[in-house]
Amino acid sequence: VEGNPAPFVFLYTSGNIMSLMSSIFLSGPKRQFKSMFDEKRRETSITYLATLGTSIVVCFIPIPTGPKIGILVLLLLVQMAASLWYTLSYIPYGRATAKRMIKSVIAGEE
Repeated sequence: VEGNPAPFVFLYTSGNIMSLMSSIFLSGPKRQFKSMFDEKRRETSITYLATLGTSIVVCFIPIPTGPKIGILVLLLLVQMAASLWYTLSYIPYGRATAKRMIKSVIAGEE
């Protein structure tokens, strides 16, 4: 990875924020936040929102490129995982199926 990752991270994170705002527009802010902070989604929502904000902040902090790339890649991976886990919570048996798939891959089963 060469160059400045900040523009990509900024655009990717901005896209996720816009996606979140569109769902707020469709369902209404009260209903969306109630759903996001439901007991089964609370931790994932907080993680997702925290990585969105932290990614934007890190883009604009003047730190050396090497550590910045590492931090931003880590934040993007956590952001993607939290987004996926959050989305799976809306699919019946989505998280349970994902857990079974992950366990079978780790165990080497088919």
